[in-house]
Amino acid sequence: MAGAAREEGEAERAALRRALSELDALLGTDGGRGSGFRDRCDPLVDQLSTPSAAFLRAELEQRLARYVDADDSFARDQIAHVLAVACGQDALPALLRAMVTDRNDDGDTLQLDVLHLFREWPETSLKLSLDCTASDDPGMRRVGLWGLSIIDFTGATYFGLVAEAASDPDPGVRADAMSTLGTVFAEGNPSQALAILINGTSDVAPEVRRGAVMALGTSREETVTDVLVARTSDVDPWVRYRAAWGLAGRPSSRARAALERLMTDEDGDVRDAARQALARPIKGP
Repeated sequence: MAGAAREEGEAERAALRRALSELDALLGTDGGRGSGFRDRCDPLVDQLSTPSAAFLRAELEQRLARYVDADDSFARDQIAHVLAVACGQDALPALLRAMVTDRNDDGDTLQLDVLHLFREWPETSLKLSLDCTASDDPGMRRVGLWGLSIIDFTGATYFGLVAEAASDPDPGVRADAMSTLGTVFAEGNPSQALAILINGTSDVAPEVRRGAVMALGTSREETVTDVLVARTSDVDPWVRYRAAWGLAGRPSSRARAALERLMTDEDGDVRDAARQALARPIKGP
């Protein structure tokens, strides 16, 4: 019986290796990926998506890194899915590294698989997210912030870490902190979140100012109106664009005057945003 079981295990491993080789061949196809390509990949991905394929972890991680470097999101997501199902929580370090170049929760398979693992292994997910926030690599720190915004979505426990990230030496990390503080995460400390966002509108990096101005767009505080009016003179057109949208519907003569001025902005997108913002109905405080 033991010999038969061993032979079955070896046969299954051989079949999984063949499936991976076939998937490699498909994903490496030259000449594009035309109609029916996904249909040819799906059976192989399904076959490999089993805990029995955990022995392929090292090979899967190597492929995942290769496809991330190649900016091949389709191949990345196929391998990431196999790795997630096959290895469970052990897949998270590699998947989080893969997210350095793509942290948006836009429905891609990579994000969905990570979110599933977060739900299944919350303690491991929290530990890894905290490790990421302490990384020397700014890309990993950004992944860590993303993880905390999912795990501690109201900022009840780790608000302070995101607040500290608003002063990170890397502008990308600071920009992500602004975006996070513009969500329900700010409930962890609303007054501090508002102060950080207002301060962020004067950051030297335009991406940070963009994130801060966008995050402030939903606040009806009078002080915020003044801040947004000031940003309509920003040297960065995307900051002016977001300031215009943030001023939409505000019952303020200063806001209206700023939007009317932006109607003659040198940037067409800014002019269009100002025109649409002026057309919005005025909302109460």
